[in-house]
Amino acid sequence: MTRQNDYNKKGGFSYLLGEKTSAKVSGLTYSLSAVFSIVLAFIFLIILASIGKAEGAEEQDWYLYCTYLLSPVCFALVTLFVFRWAGLSFKTEAKAQRCSAKYFFIAIALQCGLLSLSQLNSVFLEWLSKFGYQDTPILLPSMDGFGFVGVLIVVALLPAVFEEIIFRGLLLKGMRSFGLVGAVLINGALFSLYHQNPAQTVYQFCCGAAFALMTIRAGSILPTVLSHFINNALILTLTKFGVTEYSPTVSIVVTAVSAVCLIGSLAWLIFADKNNAYADEKREDASADKKGFFIGASVGIALCALTWFSVLISGI
Repeated sequence: MTRQNDYNKKGGFSYLLGEKTSAKVSGLTYSLSAVFSIVLAFIFLIILASIGKAEGAEEQDWYLYCTYLLSPVCFALVTLFVFRWAGLSFKTEAKAQRCSAKYFFIAIALQCGLLSLSQLNSVFLEWLSKFGYQDTPILLPSMDGFGFVGVLIVVALLPAVFEEIIFRGLLLKGMRSFGLVGAVLINGALFSLYHQNPAQTVYQFCCGAAFALMTIRAGSILPTVLSHFINNALILTLTKFGVTEYSPTVSIVVTAVSAVCLIGSLAWLIFADKNNAYADEKREDASADKKGFFIGASVGIALCALTWFSVLISGI
């Protein structure tokens, strides 16, 4: 990603935000993503109602495809806006994503390891069930025949690409003032919160934090795009073939291998790999950057938190 000074250009919302720092731009990116997602969903529902297609559409494949496409479209629009407003170059940013091939192998090992934590959401939901919460199943378009390819593209590939551009690209680059640990944890928390669903809280936090660490070490979002896609695609594949649980022996072996992959990849990224793609980007006024980031992200955080609690309350 480009340097801090690339943001200090005139125009746009500069008169509202003051100096256009990467922290403020990144924070605003989060808020724009939350606002745009709501606006697009509202427009979609208005269109359906205007053409008389709203009633009974919730379980139709075309409706499900459209709802899953709303998020990538939202992120694409936010990316275009932020690039234009901040004066970023797509060509320059694309070239900056080149990284060592080793990070792709580490990304695969990391994702295999994260799968050992996939049951954390179930544990969290079991805890919430003590208070009366019942999760609503997530509906998917039909995966029969070539429908599986369509679902892989819309539910696995596009979210992996555009969520990484937003969260580990535009968002993470403005979090340098928080330090390595702070940036990793906050990025994971914001990623989890954006899903706005109690059923997608704990595991998404773990993935978001791990992906943030990977991006900082690699200096690129490409390895995390791969990890993200593998995660989504594997879940869809298991769902398609009805694999919900393993035999005790297989479960032990899978968990053990996954745990080794997780420990090994994290140990490498934390202790062996000291590369920090943002080390030379720190500013002296770190406290102002932190404040600017949260001011920019405040609307998005409030909207996502409100939706999260709304889903929680509606399930009780």
